[in-house]
Amino acid sequence: GALAKQLGLELAVVARIFNAGVEHAYRLDKRRRLRAPSREILSAPRVEATADQATCTSLEATVQSSETLAAAASTPAAGFRFTRSDTTLEELRAELAEFAQEREWDQFHAPRNLALALVGEVGELCECFQWKGEVAEGLPGWTAKERTHLGQELADVLLYLLRLSHKCYVDLPQAALDKLAVNAAKYPATLVRG
Repeated sequence: GALAKQLGLELAVVARIFNAGVEHAYRLDKRRRLRAPSREILSAPRVEATADQATCTSLEATVQSSETLAAAASTPAAGFRFTRSDTTLEELRAELAEFAQEREWDQFHAPRNLALALVGEVGELCECFQWKGEVAEGLPGWTAKERTHLGQELADVLLYLLRLSHKCYVDLPQAALDKLAVNAAKYPATLVRG
């Protein structure tokens, strides 16, 4: 109830989104278990559109705890780290390729189309900061809804970038490491500061 109301969506839509996320996480965990058979098996629970109050409360508690975690992680004293350090760019690339293949979207994912879509997503990311002036690290004063929206736009940019690198056969993690090495040589810390 309250989560659907807060998001401005019907309960059935919230349940569908939640189920898609659970199924996605289940498939990802299954793929990881195939590589490391000692991991515990997860089941993929489902939330019905006619969910009772306890289920709605559980969904809301999950969202609230993730918001609390995100807020705590963004405080300078705690430092910042990604919570899913076990997820690699290769796993994201493979998951995204499977996602596109299941929907027969691969036919539309030519490099030029992906590059243009990426530019569009960067524009949507920039809209999150439009008219806010300078924004301090950790985004103090931002609401949970604004943070969630920003996270979704950042994810869109990352996913399009991964898909583009896949379609161009660019090993993105290696290219990033190579670029860091080039930048280190070009701008040595002993000569270039501040």
